[in-house]
Parts: sequence; structure tokens; C-alpha cells
Amino acid sequence: MYAFVDASPPWLAEHIQGFIRRHEPETTFVNDIRDIPEDAPYVFQYCSGQELNQHFALHNRTPKGLINAYPNSDALARKDHLAAVIDFWSTKRPDSILRSHCPDTVRLNLDYAEYVEDALMAADDLTLLSSLEENAEKPASEREWWILKPALVDCGAGIRLFSTIDELASNLELVEYDVDSDSESESGSDSDSGDCDNHVSSPVDEVSDTEQDDDETATPTRSISSSSPCSSPTTSISSRASSPVSSLSLATSISNLKLLDHEAKTEKPPRYTFVENGRIPSSEMRAFVAQRYLAHPSIIEGRKWHVRAYVLCVGRLRVFVYREMLALLAGEDYAPPWENPSLKASLTNTALQDVETVEEKRTMRNFWNELDEFSQEWKEGVFDQISGVVAELFRGAVNTMADRFIVLDKCFELFAVDFLVDRDGLAWLLEVNETPAFYDHPVTGPIALRLFERVIEIALAHANGVGEGISDGETVTAEETKRRDGMVQVLDETGNLAKSKITMIMPEE
Repeated sequence: MYAFVDASPPWLAEHIQGFIRRHEPETTFVNDIRDIPEDAPYVFQYCSGQELNQHFALHNRTPKGLINAYPNSDALARKDHLAAVIDFWSTKRPDSILRSHCPDTVRLNLDYAEYVEDALMAADDLTLLSSLEENAEKPASEREWWILKPALVDCGAGIRLFSTIDELASNLELVEYDVDSDSESESGSDSDSGDCDNHVSSPVDEVSDTEQDDDETATPTRSISSSSPCSSPTTSISSRASSPVSSLSLATSISNLKLLDHEAKTEKPPRYTFVENGRIPSSEMRAFVAQRYLAHPSIIEGRKWHVRAYVLCVGRLRVFVYREMLALLAGEDYAPPWENPSLKASLTNTALQDVETVEEKRTMRNFWNELDEFSQEWKEGVFDQISGVVAELFRGAVNTMADRFIVLDKCFELFAVDFLVDRDGLAWLLEVNETPAFYDHPVTGPIALRLFERVIEIALAHANGVGEGISDGETVTAEETKRRDGMVQVLDETGNLAKSKITMIMPEE
């Protein structure tokens, strides 16, 4: 077997190579994919999101191989598509777990603040419009609050809380700021209106709730080309290796925890630049979701938090949930939006906290071992809810939006799925993140190593056509049994999905 490993973050690469050698001792590792022979019979690739485009071409020609991403998982990673999947799947299934564990979400196509009422009336669901109109006559503490999230932007940028139409409009770009590029370059000046064009507020000061958007991830969005059919099987599809706005584009002070290796990679400039107290460049972004805000979360040491679960998808299609999960805490004590307009206390996005906050306030914790506020029975109940939601969500995605969740037998992918647990112990699905990043941190580092040990073991067993169970006569220690039980299979659709007709993945030019 030939193997190419270029993990993000880089500190994981050596460990991944060691896990591969344990199962395939004769593996030849290469530092450049051009060193892999054209006729290599068995190829394993683990590469970062920025490099996937060229690696799919190699993936096509090997008869036996595995790559760590599906060609397209927008049905899960794009917030508007995720909302559509939940809506499509649960509408005809009143008893679906998704109906009781996903906040009400409305997909919006927004441009300018002046036209926000038109956008609300044009939405598929008028729940949001009705709620905002009713809120106008109520005091802030009695209103239904909503959270606005750009569908394609990660790192928590551009998120806002609102409870009335005027509050929603105040966050959007104004028509008068829509200055074309020619006029802007001729003027050569930075006007006040220019500050609002193509800018939104800084994540640290304005991200209202990463209950709903904790992206510590480098998020490549792989989507089929616009020329490709979306509703029928094809023999080839196009892949794209980067999203419109990647979290790799947004520098954060957490980078010295070895999340990113900026010297090793040349990153593309961000499409949108986020500055403090600006308006969202809504005329360019267009795709948004408004989600009902969960104002009463469970609290740890006075602070808001959410759960990050790691989900492994293999082939076509088995889904696993890793038992070891993270609890990610805000840096300040929680207060609801009508009491704390700055909303820094609602920020649970660790990637947007400085290193001192992460270390001194222990904002990254082991879910099972470091949350003394909750009983083991309570934690087991949360994990069971998460497992059920994940199974139903991925089943729904592959069956209702197969053109945007393209699962192939020679692919596997690791996702980070975020949940908020409310004060009643209900786990609410917030979002799905592609290619999650892992900090070399005393809490997250060891979890990452144990996780990837099982990921590589399961992936190589899949590539070799063998199971991961215990063989007859095999002696297994209690420790080994616990390690294997750490990855829990929650879904197996291999016998339910038709054979894929896709035979080639074409890199997008």
C-alpha cells in the first residue's frame, strides 16, 4: 500500500502514519502524490481540505484505495441545506427524533436591509415573520429570540441575535453602501459607507451564540459543478476543495495551539473581511438561516457550553459516533440576550477565545470526566440522544439530498457535530462541521489520538473488506474491548442504498 498523509493540523500526521503502519506494516509513505506509481494497486490518502481537489484525481485510478472525504457533503455542512434535510425528512415522519431535537429554522434569501420584509414574506415558512411581528408589542424578556447565521461562513462570523424586524434589518447591508468596484478604485478613499460594504463585525465582539455555530474547523465545501445533473445518477462529478469562506482564512489567537501551520500552506485571501461593528455583506452572501434561539441552556460554573461529538462516516454508508466528546465553554458568565447586549458571554466558540482564557478558565473539557455537575446517568442520556439524532440526520441526508451528500465506497469522512444541552437535559442539534480541527492541548490532544487510532483501524478494515469485530478464538483484554467500544455504530445503510453509478471524480478547473 502507498500512503500520503498531510493532516491538518500537522502535529497529527506522524501519529496517523503510526496507526497505518500498525495495520499495514509494508506501507510506503510518500511526501508528494506524484511519487505514487500510476499503477499502484492500493492507495490510502489523508489530506487537508485545501489539498483534496488534486487528490481526487489520484483516487480515480487506483483499483483499491481510500480517501478521507466524500466529494460533496453540503447537505450537512451548509446551514441552509442542513435545515432543508431536517425539514424534508421529518415532515412525513411526525415521530422522527429530529422534530424534537432541532430548533425551528427558517431559510432566508437576504440582500439589503430595505427589502428585509419582502425576504421574510418570500421564505418557505412564515413562522419567523409572524414571530417578529408579535414580538414588536412585547418587552424584550417576553419575546421569542432568533439567531441569524450566514449559510456559508464559518468561525462564527456574521452571527446576530434579533427579536424584531427592525433588529434584523439593522444587521444587513444598506443599498446606499453598494458601491461598485470601479467607482471605489477611482475614488481611492475609505468612506464611512465603504466600511460597511463587504464587512461584518468581528467574531469576538459580535458572534452571539456558538451554541449555534462553534467552528473550530477548516471547512472545505465540496460541491458538484453547476453543469452536473443534480437529480439523477452520473458517471462523473466535479469536486471543489475549498468553501467561499474557510476558517483557515480567519486568523485567531488560538493558532499557537498548533491548529494551523500557516508557514507550510499558502492560503487564499478571505472572500469577506470581518471588522467590528460593521453590517453583514448580505447582498453578496444571500443565503442565511434564522434559528430559534435557545435562551435557557444548562450551565457549568455559571457559563454556557455545548457538546462536540465526533462522527465517522465510512463507505456507502456506515455511521459511527465516538463516545469521547468535548464540552466547550464560554469565557464569561451567561446572561440572556435581553440582559447582555454584547453577548460575549454566549460565545462558546473556543477558536475565538485567547489562549489565556482557554487555559485559565478551562473552556475545553472532557465531557465524561470533567463535568462533575452532572451524573453519569445524565451524561449517558445525552449521549443516547446524540447517537439517535446523528443516525436519523445522516439517514435523512443520504436519502433526501443525495446530490449534496455523495457517499462513495472508497471514501470516509470525519465530522464534528455540535449540540446544545438545555436546562431540561435535551440535546439540540446545532450544526455539522467538515474536517474538524484538533488542538495539541492537554484535553483535546489525547482524545484526538485515541479517536484517530479507531478511525484508521475502521477505515483500513473497510478498504480490505473485513470487519472490525472480534475474531473467533481471539483473546481480547478489557482495555481493548473498551477501546473498540469507544466507537459506536449508529447507522448502516449499506444494504439500503442502490449501487452508485459514479465512476470518476473530476477536479473543478
